[in-house]
Amino acid sequence: MPTVVLLDVSLSMLRRLQVVDEQEGLLQRRHLAIQGLYAFFDHLSSKFKLEFTALVAFSSLWEIAVPFTRDYELLKQGCMSVDVYDKTCFENALTGVAAHVVEEWGTSVPVQIILVTDGSLGSGVGSLKELLDHRSENANRPLPFPFPSKLHVVCVANPAEMTGNFLLFQQLCDMNGLGGSVYVPEAPISVHSVQNCFLRLAQTHYISYEGVLNCGHLSSKITLSPPPDFSVSWNTVLQSYRKDRKENKIRRFPNEINICGFLDTVDVSSPASISRHLVIPIGKDGEGAPEDDGKAPSFCVLLHGSLKVEKMVAIVQIDSDWFGFLHSWADSKKKSNLVLATFAPGAHISWLGDFKQLGPSSELNPCPYRESEDGEKEERPFPCAPSQRRSYNSQANVAWIKPSGLQSDVQKVLRYAKRLPDKQGQFFKELNRIRRAALFFCFLELLDSLAMMLEKESGKVKPEAAIQLQHAASCLRSAPYHQLDNSITPTLE
Repeated sequence: MPTVVLLDVSLSMLRRLQVVDEQEGLLQRRHLAIQGLYAFFDHLSSKFKLEFTALVAFSSLWEIAVPFTRDYELLKQGCMSVDVYDKTCFENALTGVAAHVVEEWGTSVPVQIILVTDGSLGSGVGSLKELLDHRSENANRPLPFPFPSKLHVVCVANPAEMTGNFLLFQQLCDMNGLGGSVYVPEAPISVHSVQNCFLRLAQTHYISYEGVLNCGHLSSKITLSPPPDFSVSWNTVLQSYRKDRKENKIRRFPNEINICGFLDTVDVSSPASISRHLVIPIGKDGEGAPEDDGKAPSFCVLLHGSLKVEKMVAIVQIDSDWFGFLHSWADSKKKSNLVLATFAPGAHISWLGDFKQLGPSSELNPCPYRESEDGEKEERPFPCAPSQRRSYNSQANVAWIKPSGLQSDVQKVLRYAKRLPDKQGQFFKELNRIRRAALFFCFLELLDSLAMMLEKESGKVKPEAAIQLQHAASCLRSAPYHQLDNSITPTLE
């Protein structure tokens, strides 16, 4: 899970604090915050080497001190190289973080946001009090973020100074709606207590995953990167893909992942996935397998090589109605990785059928994999007509959407919306086309955004056209129309 560290570099961070473990007795809050961040970065570098972290500095304006990187030494240098500026403005800082994350990761990847400040609220426009007081009036408010996230606040201050401000910072975390906490160093203030404050945050919200991958009597201890998050953010992503909005089941990633069977890559095609994780075997000491341990047999390595050579995937069961698949993914010609992709909760994929009804092909008579009558090609049990296929490339395991094509599709729908009711037939035809495309990729955020655009457009057209636009927006958010077979039709009201 990517992390953004939002560091306050306003003048108030130059205020000194009385510390108990320094000869001088006084240290700037900025220096204490940097010492705490050093400990935080050291923890991430030892436990989460593959995670990306960015450093953003802010005062009245904001700047990207270090873009997303895995180089923690570069992040440490960025903390020291940032200059100190003027007043604190929380609104601009949070708006900048949202823009940077959306540009790098989009709106579906869960992100941790860590705000490091001195506990002061700021003054005037952009202050914390002003942000909280006008949150219902400001339509362009930065919170909640447009992506799954947790917002945490670390205040480098004495607990006595935070008596009145603590609840305000907690309200800031609650505005994001997906969890988050406020951390204050324990008294008496020292470099060690500040470092422990950051480590408490890391140990609470950065939990590595260790589990077992099973296939019959073969097994291997593994870790996943990024680790599945058991928090609200993870379940929020799952919730957006559920067809039944009344389902309240909280999904938990199990400690054991069981392989159900194997399919050819061409049969699996490219189903929508809600998360992808690198599968890394771990040694007896709980760390990643060392290089000198290459002679030790590993089922995980055997599985990876077999899937790569045979061009197959392994179907795994995560929960009673939650499945995924393991496949070999290469980011270059020389290096490949074993990747776990998790499907949306549910036991059914249209071109594969119900997973619970799949079984060994050798037990079927006749075997579904057999040569055709002319002997030129093999018949397969998963015939898919081209119009039903959910992939541009049957050999690829990732589906991409070009921003330019997506923008042109949305603009076409809006052009017909402005010409209602004359273009009513064309409007609903294009609306259903883009709806089906979004459902193929589980791109439900597109449906929400399109619904907002139609609602906004309904205030600019004739009353009879506004009724159709509001009806279409309501259908885009309705669970029954998240089924491929249910098309949106004009309302007769």
